[in-house]
Parts: sequence; C-alpha cells; structure tokens
Amino acid sequence: MTKIAQIDFVEIKSTSFKESWDETSIWAPTLPCFIVRVTAEDGTSGYGEAMSQTWYYGETSAQIRACLDLYAARLKGTDATNLAAANHVMDMAYSGGMPGGRTARAGVDVALHDLLGRLWGVPVSALLGGARRKTMDLMTNLYHKTPEAMAAASEEFVNRGFKGLKIKIGDVIWKEGLQADSVATEVGFLEAALDVVPRDFFIDADANQAWTNPGLVVRRLERFASASNLSIEQPLHYANIEGHCDIRRRSTLPVILDESVWSPEAAMEVVRRGACDRIVLKVNRVGGMTKARDVIAICESAGVGVSIDTSPCSLLGDTAITHVAMTTRQQYPLCCDGHETFIKLADPTVFTGGVDISKGYAELPNAPGLGVEVDWEKLQKIAI
Repeated sequence: MTKIAQIDFVEIKSTSFKESWDETSIWAPTLPCFIVRVTAEDGTSGYGEAMSQTWYYGETSAQIRACLDLYAARLKGTDATNLAAANHVMDMAYSGGMPGGRTARAGVDVALHDLLGRLWGVPVSALLGGARRKTMDLMTNLYHKTPEAMAAASEEFVNRGFKGLKIKIGDVIWKEGLQADSVATEVGFLEAALDVVPRDFFIDADANQAWTNPGLVVRRLERFASASNLSIEQPLHYANIEGHCDIRRRSTLPVILDESVWSPEAAMEVVRRGACDRIVLKVNRVGGMTKARDVIAICESAGVGVSIDTSPCSLLGDTAITHVAMTTRQQYPLCCDGHETFIKLADPTVFTGGVDISKGYAELPNAPGLGVEVDWEKLQKIAI
C-alpha cells in the first residue's frame, strides 16, 4: 500500500478575458482557482485543479480552501491507490448529506488520478477505462454582445477547425430581466451564428437557466425547427426537471441539460424522467473523475449523449477533462480551450505539456498521469 503523505495547495489568480465577463455580469472576471498537490510516501506527486465561478457553482475561495484543508486532514495516511476509498472518506467528511465541497473534491480526486497514473506508468484515461480515440473535435463558448460580433466569432472558429459552438442566449435576460427586448436580443445572437456556420456544425444555444418558462422556450424556438444542427441547453432552472420534459415533448429541438447534472444521482433522475437528449458534464461540478465516470455510465446506458466542458480551467484542468472525454462512447465536440480563450494566469509557464488544441482538435501527450508537469516553485511565486 502506498500512503498519502501530504495534500497541499496553492491559490492563484485566474483572470478571465472572455467577452462580456465583467463586474456587471453574472460571470465575474476573476475566478477562484486552486492547484492541488497530493504527495505519496515515496515522494511522487499528482496534481489537480479546483476552480469555481461563484454564481455558477456556488463556492467561494474561502469555502474551497476550508474544504481542501478538511480533505487533506482526513486523507493523510490513507491508501493513495484506492480511489473509491478516498472518495468515501471525502463523502464522510463533507457533502455526503447535502451538495457542497465538490470543487475541492474534484481537485483532490484529479490529483489522485494523476498520482496513480504516475506511479503505475499509465495515462489517466487508462485508469478511467481506456481512451476510445486519440483525438477529439473541439467546441468553444461565445458570449459576444452584438449579432455582428457573434457571426464574426463563429466564422473564426469554423476556420480554425472547430466543430461546435456554444452560443450564449441567457446573459442579457439575466442582466435586464425576461422581457420582449431581451429575448429578441438573445434570439438575434443565435440567428447570427446559424447564418454563417455549416449545417454539419454543432450549435448549442445555451440559456444558462434564464428563460424560466417552458411555453416561451417552445414558442420562441419554433422558427428554428428546420435547423438540424441546433440544440437548446438548460433554458430553465436546474431543479425544473418536469419543465425540461415538457419542452422536450413539445419541441423538435434536442434538449441539453448542464446545471441540472450535479451528481450521479441527479443524472439518474434526469435519465429516469426522460428530460434531455444530451448532458454537459463538468468534472468539478460532480466532484471529480470518479463521479464523472459514474455519470457517463448512467447516461450512455440510457442512450443520452455526453459532452464535456471546461469550467473554465487552466491547462491542467483542461487536460484532465480531455482524459475524461476520450473515454466517452460518442464523440460530441469537446470544450477544453479555457486556458486559451477564457482565462490567463500571471505566469502560464507554471505548466508544461498537457492537451494540444493547435490543430483544430484535442490531442493528449503520450505520458503517464495527466501528462502535465507543474513547477511548484513558480506556482508559489504567483500565489494569492
């Protein structure tokens, strides 16, 4: 048995340069971000990322730090190679009875996978059941404020070789309220993107829970019934499973759920009710790779599609979610470009290796663990 000698972490400043992310938006420009290190008795270390968006995940820096301290204390001296036991310890320590602590747990769980891959000399995808492919098509998120800008950005990513776009159609409603003008503005963004992208290109219209009313969703999207490449993502509150069932019954557009899928149990309820055609899986929302694989197994067994999305993450976190994505049965485009199109670090050279997205698709390095090297001394220099 290889025991955990220590779990420590560094909080770093993760600043977003994404369009429309500012102090007046639900998307704050500065994101809580922790790099977690799990060190075994023999000195081998594994790394993970715990990051949050306060509105989106409901966790602040102080909460994440407190949970990481708790998990570190409980896991010290336990078997580093027993991922199930480690997750049970974290369940018993915090969030087993109510949602919470999942960002911190994800950071620890990913670091344990990285550690185990390094100890055994295998990539993390092998620990998750094996990679089904060597490369993955790419998707990105667009938040542009005018239809013209949305169309130009859409064309840019088509030309870069991406195969999918997530068009945000909820931010104006969140800011200005659900009214005729704000809904019309959101629909205009979607029309602009659909006008310029090929019909074999995935378009996910992501409302981020803003539309609230099933009838409104169905009526406003009727004009897009002929768009065979379009899906509607999370138009209603994450707890409104029946409302999404209603939309799915009445609309010809496939329904995607994202925020509703915060645990394997939540995924089971979504599948049982027939509430969606596909889910978006956030590894840090469900609490790490172990829980993510549970969610994937549930959905794939029911014929529900699974796409993986950045949180947004640094290169470390984006590489981790790519390992998960490589194990999925169907190849929906992967969004793992958070480190290039969402956020910047004070010193990006703290990471080397990792996922390559320079060729229009995602490709992992041939290396044990995650395949990312972390310069801990440099991290400490940019720590908050």
